Amino acid sequence: MNKMTGQLRSSPMFGITFSCESTHEIADELCGPVLPKGAGLKHLVTMNVDHVVNLRRNAAFRQAYRNAWKATIDGMPILLYARLRRIGIKERVTGASLFPIVFQRLDASRHKPFIVAPSERTAEILRTRLVEAGFDSSQFALHVPEFGFESDPAASELLVAQISALQATHIIFGVGAPKSEIWIDRHRHALGDAYCLSVGAALDFHAGTFRRAPHWMQQVGLEWLWRFGQQPRRMFRRYFVDSRLVFGAIVNDLRHGGTREPEMTKP
Repeated sequence: MNKMTGQLRSSPMFGITFSCESTHEIADELCGPVLPKGAGLKHLVTMNVDHVVNLRRNAAFRQAYRNAWKATIDGMPILLYARLRRIGIKERVTGASLFPIVFQRLDASRHKPFIVAPSERTAEILRTRLVEAGFDSSQFALHVPEFGFESDPAASELLVAQISALQATHIIFGVGAPKSEIWIDRHRHALGDAYCLSVGAALDFHAGTFRRAPHWMQQVGLEWLWRFGQQPRRMFRRYFVDSRLVFGAIVNDLRHGGTREPEMTKP
């Protein structure tokens, strides 16, 4: 599906060649030298069960994965399947684990982060922390989009203009999948030379506006249960209805030795 760059690459699974780097190895790359002019957008995506479901339903999401610079495995069920397939993955690299490391390493002398936050409260907390780290208002920007921004041409045009005006070196979206990945992919040629991360709830976790599952639940693959307990109405369909589509993706993957995308479901 996508052609990964870098030295450590997995065997294909779901038609994707995943990065085999660890969380810290990817963070080192993201926080190293800024991208040179003309490098384009380097978009990192992190696969979980919900992503596999959306790959079966959404052609635009599939295209975003095809164009991704790196893909990592975020969800524990996907990691367990990857280990069964022996594709060469070292560890889960979750947005929730990667974002705090990258955020802490952002350097006001080199980096210009643009953060798309899910709420004003989260944005304000992250803004305060950037200022405390030595950034001034010309070196970063935060934006809290209106609901449905991804389908609003005027809202999208404004967001692209803000990112371009900053000349962002890092673009970080925390407003959920698949809209983050699709929006980024559709506007990739207008966003400049930057690393781009789609990290879902990681911004809320880091700001403390939403509590992440205890470490032991993360380790044994029960983070989904914690999320469901906190947001049962929002998460019920994702975890107890839509997730069944993963089994069809796995059957298709085994049938074709990992080389093909998950089959699209009928509308």
